[in-house]
Amino acid sequence: MKKLLAIALMSAGLTIAFSSCKSDYEKYQEMMNKASNSPVTELESPDGFRFDMTESEFYEIFAKRKSHFTDSLTRFRYGPLIATYDWPLGTEHYAVGSTCSKNFHENKLCSYEIEINGRIVNGKFVWLSESDINAINDYYKAFLEKDYTFDSLNLEIGQTYVFTKSNMAITIHKVSDRHAIKVKYENRPITAKIEREVEALLNEEMLEESSIEVKNNKWNGGVKQVEDYLERTLRDPDSYESIEWSEVEEKADGYYVRHKYRAKNGFGGYVVANQLFHLDFSGKVINVKDLY
Repeated sequence: MKKLLAIALMSAGLTIAFSSCKSDYEKYQEMMNKASNSPVTELESPDGFRFDMTESEFYEIFAKRKSHFTDSLTRFRYGPLIATYDWPLGTEHYAVGSTCSKNFHENKLCSYEIEINGRIVNGKFVWLSESDINAINDYYKAFLEKDYTFDSLNLEIGQTYVFTKSNMAITIHKVSDRHAIKVKYENRPITAKIEREVEALLNEEMLEESSIEVKNNKWNGGVKQVEDYLERTLRDPDSYESIEWSEVEEKADGYYVRHKYRAKNGFGGYVVANQLFHLDFSGKVINVKDLY
């Protein structure tokens, strides 16, 4: 009896352990969702940018960090006009490329992402080494871990440090094709709202596309999508005259309709065309075949 009880308890323990095991992606989503649903209490990022600053204020702070490093290697890889920005992390000074991505919502900063691609050594730009990347990761972890919820997750973009504190989320990962690190800061309640709005728009567009009807109209049997196509592609759309339409036929790969019409050619003379139009299920003409 005791043996059976022990086995039952062991089995229950294994079930709980497996059911509580989450993938790294699920852990990431959980951290992001928690930040997305938190009150906006954290406005200033560790870099000194605020999520209530305007675009001009953002660029003003960036401009103060600006430095020019035009050694031959920099010119060779990026061109002579590239600007990098001095980015102090602890006692070290690193270089951030000018291709910083940023997003504003209602004219207020809601996210930005920097790419650290070099160090400043004796006033000169030096490309990051693997040890530099490890040092940057260690710096951020030591600097943020005491105040932020932290996890190291293996995501699609690679091994990623994820930090969250109330509404603020910070993700750090190595760039896969070169020695560089990307650091992204988000005001998650706002960026999550934008993501939902974009998703709703995309779903609306997909719904509109899926609900497009390809059919003959009752007036002259014409098919609007084909008429629109001819309006865009004929040499002289104003010369177009409809002669005959077949019934629209739906097949496994889309819709087919034959159309005979008259229009001017490139020499100004009228010609009669008899064509088979193939449309996909979104109503786009994807092939036209001349019939003789």
